[in-house]
Amino acid sequence: MCGIAGIIDAQRPADDLRGTVARMTATLVHRGPDDEGCFVDDGVAIGMRRLSIVDVAGGRQPVSTEDGRIQVVFNGEIYNYAELRAGLIARGHTLRTHSDTEVIAHLYEERGPDCLDDLRGMFAIALWDGGARRVMLARDRLGKKPLFYAHHGRRLLFGSEIKALLAADPALAEPDPAALVPYLRFGFVPQPGTMYRRIRKLPAAHALTFDGTAVRVARYWHLRVGDDARAARTPHQWAEELDARLAEAVCVRLVSEVPLGVFLSGGLDSSAIVAYAHRAGLHPLKTFTIGFDRPQWDESTDARAVADHFGTDHHVLTLREADLTARLPDTLLELVRHFDEPCGDASALPAYHVSRLARQAVTVILSGDGGDELFAGYRTYRGIAFAERYRRLPSWLAASVLPALADGLAAALPRGRRYAAQRAGRVLRDSVLPFAAMYLRKISLCRSDTLRALLPPNLAAGIDDDPHAVLPADVLDVLSADLPAVTRATLADLRLRLLDGMLVKVDRMSMAHSLEVRSPFLDHRLVEFVATMPAALKLRGGRTKAILRDVLRPQLPARTMRKPKQGFEVPLREWLRRELADMVGDYLSPSAGRLPSGVFDTDAVSRLVREHRDGTADHSTVIWLLLNYAAWHDLYVGRGRRPAVGESP
Repeated sequence: MCGIAGIIDAQRPADDLRGTVARMTATLVHRGPDDEGCFVDDGVAIGMRRLSIVDVAGGRQPVSTEDGRIQVVFNGEIYNYAELRAGLIARGHTLRTHSDTEVIAHLYEERGPDCLDDLRGMFAIALWDGGARRVMLARDRLGKKPLFYAHHGRRLLFGSEIKALLAADPALAEPDPAALVPYLRFGFVPQPGTMYRRIRKLPAAHALTFDGTAVRVARYWHLRVGDDARAARTPHQWAEELDARLAEAVCVRLVSEVPLGVFLSGGLDSSAIVAYAHRAGLHPLKTFTIGFDRPQWDESTDARAVADHFGTDHHVLTLREADLTARLPDTLLELVRHFDEPCGDASALPAYHVSRLARQAVTVILSGDGGDELFAGYRTYRGIAFAERYRRLPSWLAASVLPALADGLAAALPRGRRYAAQRAGRVLRDSVLPFAAMYLRKISLCRSDTLRALLPPNLAAGIDDDPHAVLPADVLDVLSADLPAVTRATLADLRLRLLDGMLVKVDRMSMAHSLEVRSPFLDHRLVEFVATMPAALKLRGGRTKAILRDVLRPQLPARTMRKPKQGFEVPLREWLRRELADMVGDYLSPSAGRLPSGVFDTDAVSRLVREHRDGTADHSTVIWLLLNYAAWHDLYVGRGRRPAVGESP
């Protein structure tokens, strides 16, 4: 695991390029505290910071082919590198190390960009082809490892985090006005966009080539959905193969020369990873859990049940609400400095703390990320299945009468107890919409009416409820496919909310503590298999993750199998009304001046804050979005100081 960065600019001398890359990689020390390296040639410099995991002694980067023509820096892990290495040696290649990075260099020497088809793992790759005078950047199929770039004329900058690009060119901190509405809708800016006008994400499953003139970006992998031959299997046959594939996906991720453990929440997905790691012979396995001193948010007892069942070396960090909220103003700035963008997901807070806990004992951690998207685990999917049935009602009843009854109930309830009824009214109205519009409503953190109120007329005029004007093209393709409704929703989430939300959070919060996270559920071969699975095996009779539960029932405690879905969350609604009320005022009041003038309607912001504080409505999600935006703008764009070069965020 590493942080990588580079610059291609034929008009700058080698010493200048070397100094620029040194500044860029200095900002990535948290991603790679163990080593550093740099390659400089005419018009190119690529560098890295290394977190040593495999071939600790011999895997220094950059790594080259025998003749030095191909130079590679790489962030991630290639899980089939030993098999690929053996094949290369059999075909006459001479390899000097036992690292996966060197395998990439020699595969490219044989196959060019097509070598990406052979790689199984998580990766962000930068490869310099000295013979062709061309750089290739590539990102793994599911987007677990990040890579950003900025292209202008004959210059290309790239890096694992945005801060590396800003170290090379501070003028790139210019915000992108077009990114504001997507951020407020989703809590992130979908790929390839960022909050910066001239900085782009390299999309997952894509490769970029640059020869000093033109940038070309192309997809190298497509997820194929549906397979008539596979659909002929019995449910038992599906379960048997799923069990075998899960076991293998976990097993290949246990290779490490440094201590390794598992994030354990006590939920089904993380418990499954513990079960398969135990089955693979990793004893005693280290597990890590976050607990809360508020019982209804605490999963540590559930996690303890799984840890005791498998005899793990279990570690628990109990977070006290009073401490969390007292430190949150400082913590928010810390999080924003790691993201380099505002982040709308408040679960970044516990993710940050559990990563810090784990890094005290291990360098590599396995997680259950992706299980909900693959096996229809979120409440949203039950809502989509409900909508399929609800639309069969007469339209006058479904579209008017029942939502009005829910609204009436909400109005009759006392303040502070209206949230469920208000949500029910929204769900009923959303359920009669066309599928893509319904999906957009369900995933939007800030709905269009709120956006129009928050933004001045010149920005609000462009807000559109048409999903074709809002959602990325590949997500729209999935939503319009001839597939079961739940399948369309899970695949859309895989391409949008998981890719640009969940995985970004996991990467930044873990790498903030120099911790590598591996996600067995997101093995691309496993994802390809599950994508062909009938939807009825995943959501059965309102039961989420049905086939995964069938596979895991013999392996996990009965308590775990009965446990309802619980998100990795914090009680944000209550905090923003009470303990964090002063912080909200410090950031969002008109007198604070932290929200940029001309971008937000200050009266509308004040009204949202007041309604939330009074318990009239739950605006916690929108307030958190605004807090993060204000902190980001203050630090990177406005009056605040940008993170210093080399500064640990």
